[in-house]
Amino acid sequence: MASQSSASAPDPRLSEELPLITCTECGRKKVMRLKSRQEWSFGQMFYCCPMHKRDGTGCPFWFWEEDYVEHLKKIGILNGGEWSRKGNIKDDDEKMMLGNGGTSRKEEDSSVEVVRLLRSICMLCYCILVVQVVMLFVHLLKR
Repeated sequence: MASQSSASAPDPRLSEELPLITCTECGRKKVMRLKSRQEWSFGQMFYCCPMHKRDGTGCPFWFWEEDYVEHLKKIGILNGGEWSRKGNIKDDDEKMMLGNGGTSRKEEDSSVEVVRLLRSICMLCYCILVVQVVMLFVHLLKR
């Protein structure tokens, strides 16, 4: 992941270059394709989660275009083939192939459910801890 960049609105003409996946960090939204407006990187494409904030807070998903391609290969969305600056995938018959490493909608939904369950468990543990601390204070005050 790289540093922040000022960005314009997503460019709909670029929608066929690379697949826009559900964020692999937070799993909440589909990533966005944006163009940098910073002087030092003007016009360069980057991909980030809509939950990412320019100050670095929020979701950490943020990649320059070349790094996003590598990320897609790493998680199995792009297999084989080469990626050119124009965003073309050069392969025998297909421009892009979904790999076995890619997640289906059902797997994504179950992952979101697991995260929700873990958050609920953490909240329950927190509540139990608060009750225990209150009980300790009550016990100490009775002495």
